[in-house]
Amino acid sequence: MKKYLLSVILLLLIFPLVVFAKNEKVKVYVYEAGGCPFCESQISYLKGLDSYNKKFTIVKKELYVDHIEWKQGKDYETGVKVAKGFANKGFADANYNATPFVVISDIYAATGYNTNLESIINEAYEKGDKDIVKCVESNKDNCFDKVESKGSPIDLDNPNNGNNDTTNTDNTNTNTYSTSSNISNNTLIWVVIICTIVNISVYIIKSNKDKYDILSKLK
Repeated sequence: MKKYLLSVILLLLIFPLVVFAKNEKVKVYVYEAGGCPFCESQISYLKGLDSYNKKFTIVKKELYVDHIEWKQGKDYETGVKVAKGFANKGFADANYNATPFVVISDIYAATGYNTNLESIINEAYEKGDKDIVKCVESNKDNCFDKVESKGSPIDLDNPNNGNNDTTNTDNTNTNTYSTSSNISNNTLIWVVIICTIVNISVYIIKSNKDKYDILSKLK
């Protein structure tokens, strides 16, 4: 009888520990390029979340040594494998050709600065981190077998092959910007500025000419 009571007491003590045990922290992987401003902004955003170091940690990976010459970094090969694996599952924004490339468990993989990652991190925390990156780094062949497909497979080596599924909205975000697109945006801004300056100059010159003509007539 005493042994029975002791067993019951032990079960009562252990059961709450099992039920209320905290999940392991999710690893949020940020593949970056040296000096990449959007990479720095992405990491700053993540560190500013209340769940940082509570529900998740940040793991930085060197995809490129720098964002000027885009020299391949020490984590380039695994980064390519991870991006291609997710792209093959239809993750439309998974790409290794720009930074930051962010990976969260098996539910998020996208290239670009994103300020709406908290709910995704919480989801990964509740479900348990599948840690696809660690799996790929371990050279396992079945890392993406259970990843939920988001659309048609995408060939990152031939992005214009007509198989890209651009309807995927799970990994896209209106606040997403990539380093590679920043160049075209800056060019557009400079064109607008130059055109504005030219228009103002023409207006001033024309106004002064009209004023001169009026004064000449009055004389």
